[in-house]
Amino acid sequence: MILRTPLSAPAILLVLVFIAGLATMSLEFSVSRLLIPTFGSSIYTWGSLIGVVLLGLSGGYHLGGKLADKNPSFEKFCSILFSSGLYIIFIPFISSPIIDSTTDIINAFLDNNIGSYANNLNSLFATFLLIIIPTLLLGMISPYAIKLATRSLDKLGNISGNLYSVSTIGSIIGTFLTVFLLIPFVQINHILYSLGILLLVSSTIGLKIMAKVLVLFLLLILSLSILFKDMNTSFFLDFQKLHFHPGHVIYETETLYNHLDVIDNYNSINNRALFLNGYLHSIMDKSEPYSLESKYTKFFPLGLLIKENATKVLFIGGGGFSGPKYFLQYYTNMYVDVVEIDPEIVEVAKKYFFLDGSNPRLKIYTQDAREFLNNYPGKYDVIVLDAFSKSYVPFHLMTVEFYRLLSDKLTSGGTVISNHIGIPNEDQPSSDLYRANLKTFSEIFPKAFVFLTDYSKSLQNIIIALVKGGPPNENNISDKREIADLQEFNTKVIEEINYKDYVLETSLINKDDVPILTDQYAPVENLLNPISGKPYSINEQNNNIIASSDKENNDSLTVKPSLPTISITIISIIWIFLLKQVWRNDFIK
Repeated sequence: MILRTPLSAPAILLVLVFIAGLATMSLEFSVSRLLIPTFGSSIYTWGSLIGVVLLGLSGGYHLGGKLADKNPSFEKFCSILFSSGLYIIFIPFISSPIIDSTTDIINAFLDNNIGSYANNLNSLFATFLLIIIPTLLLGMISPYAIKLATRSLDKLGNISGNLYSVSTIGSIIGTFLTVFLLIPFVQINHILYSLGILLLVSSTIGLKIMAKVLVLFLLLILSLSILFKDMNTSFFLDFQKLHFHPGHVIYETETLYNHLDVIDNYNSINNRALFLNGYLHSIMDKSEPYSLESKYTKFFPLGLLIKENATKVLFIGGGGFSGPKYFLQYYTNMYVDVVEIDPEIVEVAKKYFFLDGSNPRLKIYTQDAREFLNNYPGKYDVIVLDAFSKSYVPFHLMTVEFYRLLSDKLTSGGTVISNHIGIPNEDQPSSDLYRANLKTFSEIFPKAFVFLTDYSKSLQNIIIALVKGGPPNENNISDKREIADLQEFNTKVIEEINYKDYVLETSLINKDDVPILTDQYAPVENLLNPISGKPYSINEQNNNIIASSDKENNDSLTVKPSLPTISITIISIIWIFLLKQVWRNDFIK
């Protein structure tokens, strides 16, 4: 049987299969940026994403092969591409309500005994709802294309091999294109719109005139909407609205590692804040840009309390560079190095947070901290480890092997000041991460001090201070007394904080039920999970909305119908009727 396809069908099929492969991987990486702000960049988020993509593709291979045996045609093949492209265009409009609804539903049904795993299931269900349909459709492309391209069984192996090879090449190019070019420079919504349009336009080669009219109409609507900024007021909450902040957004971008926002008037007319992936990371008072505004940052000078005559400090994690700026401003004999993996954060700090990159006492390295320390020949008096957040912990920066590396890079009596987030109450799972880290630290640093930063809160920053070569903690010597003695005659630290009042005695902290973290075994996602939740900014903004009587602000958050949403909905309804005509005979049997 000879299938009725265009004369150039083999070449056309190769091109369309290539585009489908490209779209599949580009979709996977793009959707990851929708999920990470809520669920974090953990193994569970990426595991859910990869697993759902593989599930969709395997289902698509099966369904595509089955349908290809029922009166295959080039028009039906192109209708599959068209349907996947149309759904992908919808993703930016449905992402926020799907993420929010799955979070609420899963949390409502989970028993308290397994509540610590809620965020894992949330990410799995949200990922499933967002991409299972387009990946299923894209998975149907290759087996259907093999059926269309096969003229005889003699060349079946060669044809299928070529098509799967081209599809894989498309996936490789889609991966590199999205990771190295699109995500760093293009908004995620626009990447998804472009993927959808690419599939729609390419599919019209085998569809009738009505489908072409729908694509032209859709292109016109999207172009006008982007031109007139109408995409920000969609019927569904857009991805940009996933990042709610009290204040005025003055800069927003996607970096290689984060969704980054700079917010002015954050809780105060003078404050400027840095948010990464929806979480607050740094606050600056614009009238006093070198002061320490966040409470936990005022514990960074603890290193100078413990290590006298310190002159060289390393900060692991830059953020808004509050700590480095403070040290350079108030300790004129201090030399500060900062290692920050995200180069965009460094540029934002220079532009928006008064960081003087030309200061001769400051050196900034944009690379992974462990890679940096492995190759750094010198030593530091104080190392401030501030690379962790509420939603993400780089596991390789909290293992015995890494802490041994930190110790090697410290001078005698040098200190590590490590910031954590958790609940100090050992009965709460949210205490597991900092206690496991303290237990791991103790393998290398026998001397440690633990500081709470706010006794009025449960979930808070917890600071661990470690001493290289110091005597082990002893039960008969109070940590509080030691800190009080150190601070009594030290004028280098912030006088407004009496550090002894924040000491949590290490002898009272139980570490028996938590593991020692190693490069081979570091279940940080399980330990972090009870801490993680929706981004701090969303919860805070919700509270602001409830408490606010400002009608203008409430009106600005009102969900309104928009031109693109209405138009895409109408186009989808029309397409369903057209699709029914194309496939009318296949589902009757």
